[in-house]
Amino acid sequence: MKVFRKSILWGALTAVLAITAIMPSLQAGPATAGRFKLQFDAQVGKTALPTGDYTFSVDRTAGSYGVIFVYREGQALGIVVPQTLDRYKGQGLSPELLCIRHDGKVSVRALRLPNVGTYYFEMPKNLQALVAQQPELIEAVPVQVSGE
Repeated sequence: MKVFRKSILWGALTAVLAITAIMPSLQAGPATAGRFKLQFDAQVGKTALPTGDYTFSVDRTAGSYGVIFVYREGQALGIVVPQTLDRYKGQGLSPELLCIRHDGKVSVRALRLPNVGTYYFEMPKNLQALVAQQPELIEAVPVQVSGE
């Protein structure tokens, strides 16, 4: 009876370890990375993005919706935490950054990635009040995506 009980416990432990090892890879999906070029200074969340060339990678295992690592000239510039992820919006559309111009400043509102969805970023507090008062000027920046 002791041998039978030990074999059941070992089997259960093995199953738990196997499930634990497999689950993150099932949730993560393929890694997503890409590049974009900004012709203007912008801000995404609390990260300032001066004019220039950028690369990014998406870690879908971190946070509720994943996190996006932004690099410039091979140097880590910042980590951007999306406010939400709409897995359905923009599925058939081109990858791009959606930027909102306001009072001479630009804020990145969303990152659209095919086969992933659209990541939305928090808007600056002063812009939330302005959007209700004036029309938005939206500019799309093309993104080259790899790892899909």
